[in-house]
Amino acid sequence: MNESQPERKMVGLIMQKPCILVVDDNPQYAKLFELIAESLGFTTKLVTNCYEAEAFFTANQVDLILMDWVMPEIDGPACTRRIRDLEAKLGKRVPIIGVSGYVQASKESCTEAGMDDFLSVPFTMDELQEKLAMWLPKSRHDLEPAP
Repeated sequence: MNESQPERKMVGLIMQKPCILVVDDNPQYAKLFELIAESLGFTTKLVTNCYEAEAFFTANQVDLILMDWVMPEIDGPACTRRIRDLEAKLGKRVPIIGVSGYVQASKESCTEAGMDDFLSVPFTMDELQEKLAMWLPKSRHDLEPAP
């Protein structure tokens, strides 16, 4: 093993873009989140239901989850509880931000469901940027929009 290998691994870790998992059954909203997150320099993975979210979360590094509130089969609060159960088994914890224009969704209801924060639709780019800056590790990314 040569001594430059550990240095390359470290550089790769430092340069890795944070990954945001977007869980939303509405393709237009999901695409909007993807475009905004990528303009800020993040990688995104779009999934349309809780089963896909669980599978991706289990197999990949995820730095933050944007979770829709209203989805068919398993809604956002129930999906959050399922992911929190997975975290206990996997030994990792990821911030989850609930995203919804649904009247009954609120910061309090998101917190009760195990989410860390809430973003109400409609939102501004600045509001999303503020939430991401609050919850993503500061050492992994600078939240300036990509050129």
